[in-house]
Parts: sequence; C-alpha cells; structure tokens
Amino acid sequence: MTRRHPVVGFFLILVLSALAYGILVHHLEGWARNAWFQEVTRRLVVDRSALSFRDGPGFGMYRPEFPWNLERYQKLSDSLGVDGRIVSWYQSWGDGPESEFKDEAVNKVLGRGQVPMITWEPWTTAFQGHRGDTVGSLTRLVAGDFDPYIRRWARAVAKVHQPILLRPLHEMGNPWYLWSMPHGNSPETIAESWRHIVRIFREEGAKNAAFVWTPHIVADTMAWPGAEWVDWIGLDVFNYGTLSEGGHWLGFQQLLVPQLTAVRDLGRPVMIAEVGTSDDGGDRSDWWRDAFQRLPQEPEIRAMVIFDDPACMNTTGFPVNWGLPHQHGEPAVLRAAVAASGFSKRPR
Repeated sequence: MTRRHPVVGFFLILVLSALAYGILVHHLEGWARNAWFQEVTRRLVVDRSALSFRDGPGFGMYRPEFPWNLERYQKLSDSLGVDGRIVSWYQSWGDGPESEFKDEAVNKVLGRGQVPMITWEPWTTAFQGHRGDTVGSLTRLVAGDFDPYIRRWARAVAKVHQPILLRPLHEMGNPWYLWSMPHGNSPETIAESWRHIVRIFREEGAKNAAFVWTPHIVADTMAWPGAEWVDWIGLDVFNYGTLSEGGHWLGFQQLLVPQLTAVRDLGRPVMIAEVGTSDDGGDRSDWWRDAFQRLPQEPEIRAMVIFDDPACMNTTGFPVNWGLPHQHGEPAVLRAAVAASGFSKRPR
C-alpha cells in the first residue's frame, strides 16, 4: 500500500482551498456588483422625458466617423450658426466587441452637452449559431435567444445615467434589412420584437433610453407596437433624384408630408431621424434651403438629424453623395434658412 507524503496532502489541501476561495470571491463580487447596480446605479438614472426640445427643434447630424471624431460636426455647426444637439451613429448587433455598447463614446458626447442617438441594427446573423437566419429572423428574438445581449446593453445604458436616443429595428419595410417585412417578418412579429426589447430595458431600469420608432414607408404603420412602447417617432426623408426608381427629383415637402400624415395620430413626438438629398437631377443647396425654411411650418417635428455621408450607396449599389453642401461658402448661403428654422440652443 502506497502512502501519500504529508507534504503532497498539504499542497493538495492548499490548492483546493485556493480554488474554493476564488469561486467564493467570484460569486461575492458578482453579488456585490449586482447589488450596487440595483441599489445605486438605477437610482441615478435620469428619465428619458428630459429630452423634449420644446424650445425649438434639435439639430443633429450623422457622419461615418462618428462618434470618435466630431471635428466635422463642430465646423459645420459653427458655419451654419446652430448648436449641434444630437450625435448620430450606427451599431450592429453581434457577439463581437464592435457590437458592445460604447460607453466611452457615449460619455464623451454627453460630456459635450449633446445627446447620442444610436441606430441599433439587429443583424442577428452576426451571432454564432445564427448565421443562416435570413428569413423570419425576428422569431428568434421574440423567443429570447438574444436576451443576454439585450440585457447587457440595457445595463450599460443605465450606467451612463443621462438620456440617450436608441433606434432599433428601423425601416422595417426596407428590403435592405433582414429584420424587415420583405424578409418574412410579419408586422405582428416586428411589433412584438420591439416590445420585447423595450420590456427588457425597463426591467433593467434603463429609463434613460428614449426609443425612436422609425418606419420606412407608410405601410410600416402595420407594425406599430403601441404608443406606450415608443418615445419618439423618427422619419427618414431622402431625395434620390434621378437615381430613384422613378427618376424624379422630389422636394423635402413632397417626401415628408405622406410620412408625417401617416404617423400624426399615433400620439408620439416626431423627429426627422435621417434626412438627405443626392446631387443627381437638381440643385442640392436649393433643396436644403427649402427643407430648413419649411421646418417651422411643421411644429410637430421636434428634431432634425442630417445624414451627412458623402460616400454612400443606394440599395442597387450606385454611389450617392448625401453630404450637406460645404464647398465655396455654401454653408453660409444656408445660414439664414437655418436661423429661420428656430433650432433649439443648448443651456449655457
């Protein structure tokens, strides 16, 4: 019979004790973090109702380099004579680090006295094990497959305390996106997916998340989740000019009125969440001047976010310059129209 050396037994006990201690500390740390979140973090969250822009529409902008580089935003805001209030960018769902909540960027924007607006795109195919979910992908969302990811985002949003705008499931009638109706997602499933996301944020105490529901076409109102689940309605207004299917140049008002009419009675404040014009088939500066001049005629619109992307593509792959005019003194030409729009100013 082999006898174990007492030193070996001692080290075995030491190793087992260390493992047990590590497990205990890990659980205690998790408990402490959760207790702090529940009892401290949630109490510091500012309600999303603080975002009102009641003193005039809020001016915002999207640029491809946002949120890390805001230099173009500052220069253009200065040249137009307006305070930039909303900083817009896009993030896809997924299990990679690029799909996690960017707390550093969000806090940077909030520190400038501005409001982040994140278009949060549920590309469920970016998750391992869901690569082939190209038809009816939202059924997995409603079933709870992505709840840990949604819940992680909700807690991260709560931790920044201040109100932010969050825009998931946008343009649910646009075939460009897998969460749309053309990809086999029924209006009922889209509406329930929206409620599912908002419900998790509310459970986690992220009352600072102001959700922006953004249709693509008038028929998207079939997927309306109910006013109690929506904080803002966002409209996307784009003039493709001769690049459009019909090949016609369309003015700002022509594009806006049908969409605004469709959502006017839904009981939520409205913003223009994306707006831009190509330079194919007309005068881009005139189009923007008309847009700014007409904005005061629509008091229901409480914010306008410029889609300032000079190197984009349309759904058929053609390049489109959506950039706001910025050559040869063009912003100065628009300055008077911008001033007449009555954009709100940040508190000093």
